[in-house]
Formats: sequence, C-alpha cells, structure tokens
Amino acid sequence: MANRTQLQTALQKPYDRILFGKEVLSPVFGSGFTLSASAVPASVQPNKSEQAVIQSVFIYGNIYLEDGTEITCYEITLQPTVRIEHSKVAIQRYVRKLLTAGQIALVNFIAPQNKKVWRLTLVAKDSELTEQGIKEKTTHAKRYTYLLGPSETCKTAAERFETLSTEKQITFQALVNAFSVEKLSKAFFDEYTLHYQKFCDYLQESNFRKSVFKISIPANATKEDKDKACKPIRDFVKKLLGRIVFLYFVQKKGWLGASNTNYQDGLNDFIKKLFTQSGGNDTFYPNWLTVLFFETLNKERSNDDFKMPDGKKIKVPFLNGGLFDKEDFDDATLPIPSNLFHNPDFEDAILTEKNWSNARGFLDFLDAFNFTVHEDSPDDHTVAVDPEMLGHIFENLLEDNKDKGAFYTPKEIVHYMCQESLTEYLATHCLKHRLNGFEDYTEEQIKSFVAHLVKHKEGHPDIAMLKSAQTLNQTNQWFRQLDTLLDTVKICDPAIGSGAFPMGLLQEIHAIKEVLACELQQPWKPAEVKENIIQNSVYGVDIEKGAVDIARLRFWLSLVVDEEKPRALPNLDYKIVVGDSLVSKFEGEIIEIDWEIKEGTQANMFGNDNVLKRQSLLKQITEKQQEYFHATHKQQLAADIRSLKIDILINQLELMINTKGLEQKPTDTGKNTAARMELWLQTQGWKNTIAQLQKLKQNKDEPFNHFDWKLDFPEVLNPYLVNGNAGF
Repeated sequence: MANRTQLQTALQKPYDRILFGKEVLSPVFGSGFTLSASAVPASVQPNKSEQAVIQSVFIYGNIYLEDGTEITCYEITLQPTVRIEHSKVAIQRYVRKLLTAGQIALVNFIAPQNKKVWRLTLVAKDSELTEQGIKEKTTHAKRYTYLLGPSETCKTAAERFETLSTEKQITFQALVNAFSVEKLSKAFFDEYTLHYQKFCDYLQESNFRKSVFKISIPANATKEDKDKACKPIRDFVKKLLGRIVFLYFVQKKGWLGASNTNYQDGLNDFIKKLFTQSGGNDTFYPNWLTVLFFETLNKERSNDDFKMPDGKKIKVPFLNGGLFDKEDFDDATLPIPSNLFHNPDFEDAILTEKNWSNARGFLDFLDAFNFTVHEDSPDDHTVAVDPEMLGHIFENLLEDNKDKGAFYTPKEIVHYMCQESLTEYLATHCLKHRLNGFEDYTEEQIKSFVAHLVKHKEGHPDIAMLKSAQTLNQTNQWFRQLDTLLDTVKICDPAIGSGAFPMGLLQEIHAIKEVLACELQQPWKPAEVKENIIQNSVYGVDIEKGAVDIARLRFWLSLVVDEEKPRALPNLDYKIVVGDSLVSKFEGEIIEIDWEIKEGTQANMFGNDNVLKRQSLLKQITEKQQEYFHATHKQQLAADIRSLKIDILINQLELMINTKGLEQKPTDTGKNTAARMELWLQTQGWKNTIAQLQKLKQNKDEPFNHFDWKLDFPEVLNPYLVNGNAGF
C-alpha cells in the first residue's frame, strides 16, 4: 500500500522519470507496473508538423490492471518554446495516435525549460452525447491531468493514488476515478458554501449589519423577511470571496509579489503571506485587502509598486476591468475576524457542519487545493480548481435559483448545445453563399464538413481530396471565409446566470479558430483571439446584478489564462449588463423608443428633428461604448454614456407628448371624456418621467436602471446602424 505523505513528497519533487516510477507507480500498482525503456513504434512517431510541438517521445513502462487493461506509459518532451495550453489542437491530434483498440495511455508531459511543473495525463477513449443518447466516439480521446512538481500542492493526487492502491482490484474504472474532476468539484463546492455562510453569519449577527449595511430587522420578522433584508450582506460576501478566489488564480500565474515587471517570479502564496505579514488579525480586510483591491489592482501606479507590511516593495499589476471597482460598502471600515481567514490551531481540519466554529479558515481551505489557470474543455480535464468550477460555485449561490427555474447546466450539455448552434450557423452561411471550393458539393456534404470541423476540431478527411481536386488557394479561401464567419457571429444570453453558454461558445469558437490558424499556417495568438471574440461577439443580460458580476468574472479569468504577462483587462460594463431582457422600463414606465419614423404619420410631421437628434446621440453612445472596452480612465466616459442614454429617453418621451399626448385637461362631459382623461393622465406621467430623468442626469451618483436592446446593444440590434442585418 502506498503512503499518502510519501506520495505527496515524491510528487512534489522536480521531474525525474526513474524516481517517479519507483516512488509513485511501483507503490501504487505493485507488480502490475514494469519500468522499462524503449522507443515508440514508427506508427506513432511524431510527423513533421507534430515535431514543431513535440521534441521527443519515449516509452518508460507498462501497467497491467487486474481487469486485463494494459496501459503504456509515455514520456513526451515538448519543444522549448511550446506551452501545452496554447497547443491543444496539435497535442490532441497526437495523443489519438497513442491509442489503439482497447488501450489507454499514461503520459508524462515535460517542458525542458521548466522542471518545476509537469503534467501526468491519463488518456482514454471518449464517449459523446448525441440525439440518440451516449455512444463511444471512434476518434476522440479524453485527457485527465494532474499538475505535479515543486510548485504544486499535489495533495489531491497523493490522496487519490493512496486510495487507488488500497482497492481490492485496480480496474480501468478505478484508475479513471482517481483522475475524477467531479469528486474534486463537489468537495470544493461543499466547503466553499460553508465558508460563505460563516462570513454571512458573522456580518448578519454583528453591529455592522446596522452601522454599515443599514439593515434593521424587527423582532417579529419572519425568516423570509430576514433573508430578504440581509441580501446586501450576502452580495457583499459573494463579491469579497470572489475577488479573493480570482487572486488565487492570478497568483498562480506568478503575477503577485514579483521582483520586477517581467512578472516571472511572483509568489504562489502571495495572499497568505500578505495575511501573515499584516499581523494575521481582524484588520486584514480593512487595512490590507482593501488597499490591494482598490488602490493597487484597480489603479495605475509607477512601476507597479506595492509595499508589503514588512516595508519591502514588490510588484502587483494594474488589472482594470471592473472587478476591483469600488461598490456599495467598499468604503466602510469593516474588521473581519482573523479566524475566518486563517485558523492556526486547526490547519488540517476540513470545515463541515459539525465543526463549524473551529475548522480551518477560508485561506487555509483555498491553500489545500491546487488551482489551475488552464481552461478545461470537454476533452481535456485538469484535476484542480479551474475557472469553470468557479462558475459552477457561483451559479449555485445565485439568489433563489430554483425558484426562478435556474439550474447549473452540466458541461457536457453546454458543450453539445454550443457545437450544434455553431454547426447550424456555419453550415447555413456556407450554403447561403456557396463559399469558394464548395460550389459543386451537396448540402449534405457541406454540413458534414462543417460538423466535423466543429465537433472534432480538425479538417474533414475529405478535405484532403478537396485539396488535390481544387487548388490550395481555393481551400485556404474556404478556411479564411469560415474564419470570417466566426469573427462576425453574435452571441447573446438574455438570462446569462454565471455565463455558462456564452463561455462555452467562446471556448468552441476559440478552439475552431486555432484549427483554422493551423490549417492556414498562421501564427496563433490565443489571448488576442479570445479578447477579440469577447469584444466582437459576446453579449449577455441578467436581471440580477450578482449574476452579471459572476459572468464578467468568468470572462476575465478566461483572458488571464492565455496572457503571458499581466495587462489591463477589458471593461465588460456594456457587454454583459444588468437589465430586464423582457421589457424596457424606467421606474415602471414602459418606454418604446422609435428609431424610424414612417412617412405620412403625425409622428413624421412632428418627429423628424427628434429622430435625427436620437440618431446622433446613438452614434455617440456606440462610439463611446466601443472606446470604453479598453479604457483605463473610465469615470468620465461612463458618465457621458449614461447622460446620452438619459437624453435619448427624454427625447423619446418628448416625441410621445408631441404626437400622442394631450396637454389640456378635459373639462367637458362627452362620451370620449374618459378616454381623453386617461390620455391626459398618461401625458402627465410622461412629463413626470422626464422630470425624474432630468433629476437623475444632474445626480450623477444615482444609479440609472434601464435596459433597452436597441439602445444598449445598438451595433447588433439597432436598425439605424445595422441596415437590415440586425440580430444575434
């Protein structure tokens, strides 16, 4: 039987193939593991294109499981300039070659320039969700990965391998279970929820409930009334914990506590060090976290300097984006008990409902897990806390999800629906325009080409025939046109929740564009491509601000994944917005904005000037919202956009008064008096709304709560700007 502590020590060592075999695989699999050394067969040697990514492949052993499964153990050394997360297409294509009928493979991925982190990957045949149910794929392989080495905790891997070694019979399924992401996800979510509740309970029971959050609860209040009243506290805690978890991903990149602005040597435990150096007391949040959030990560500074509690100057980047913008209660001095963050007496105690008061703190909990900044896909899973898992957690913390009919959608379902949507979109446009190289192909053949590209992330086998039958230029033209179609697709989720579907489409489009770049032999710039997709294609709306915060956080994390060095994140305020996607209302008043005036109507006689003014305002809004995406000095720009939108609503209400309203109160008693009185009252309502809007325009700190599809997403839906090509 393998020992957990010894396994963890072995897994945290710099990579050594022989030691890994002797200290990990032999204790776990016993006589079932044989250490060897041999070249791979010629059939799986990397070809010329694969050699651009893979330096060498080597067989270092075999594992024979008790159910008859045979596993070949490979060592794959990547080229020095290759990052595996940026070469997923090439790696996925190659690992398929390692599988033959009935086989799985265990692969050590090594980066020659970095022995501190390496990947242990189980490669197995995949199954897929189809309209007929679940069936085995013939070409796909799934990868399940642990990140190992001195810079990783390796705790989960050690626990899983110890458990595997105690199995009465180590089978293929038992091995797959040892690489299960689902078990990790559930354990992380369950304890995260309890820590969240501890923070909420403290603030709800403290004097800060009244002094900071201005919440008064009558003695006879029901539990439902208390829960409703304390929502601002829950929102505050969600944001606080979300910011901390976001920084755990950022510190994993080595961007916090670096010695210089190259950001190559940041601290993987920066947050815990900040807590310890600050004295580890109740002032950690008000004196240090708030400075880090609002005066550092959210502010451009000379040389990115940040002074630690011990006086040492280190580097922390300006991240922008909005996650660290000050919101309600962020200016309050709010001491939080230190044991909610760190409990030194119970460092190894997992928080459960039974040991609520004396278990590990929130930072202790986070430190016990391995965080990965790599985005998982349905074919590539890292056994670590990843950004997608964070989305799952926050989705479940949204207020009244079940009452609203909102549920977390499993990744496989999201994956399937996103692929089906993209296949339909691309195939429809290919058929509509009969792209170059496909004029002579049937509708069925074109759909097959597109479906294969979307679902398998590779060109269809018949494309090879196309290349020989047509000129290479025609084929490349087809790929370029597909690339353009992906650039112009517009995606919107009208109830975005944690952003699962737009995020799924972002990942699918990104992966397909990587394939097209490979086919066209173009340089692949993953971070730039991903940001362009978000800027040009992704939109979302949700009536709950908490959901919008979560969705934005997920997209920011997806950008951090691919960046080599920190840079200012984009602002998503006008991409993912708070609003009622069903009806456009302001303070209960439905305002339908007219963007086009029909000839021969009363509105035409009185409203042309209004329309021209509205169109001018709309152009300004569109330009300023596009500018805002990359802006670092945002306050005035946001104020200008807000003011312009208010002007448009005032302009529309003035038009409604001029064309539909009744200025004089009816005094007669004719049969139409009731209808005319109703119209006069409606006119007074419009005037009152104008007065409210004008007051709001003067009070710039007051929130402006209004959403209109054509006003907020004009470049997609406004008929004045899109000339008949409107829509998502």
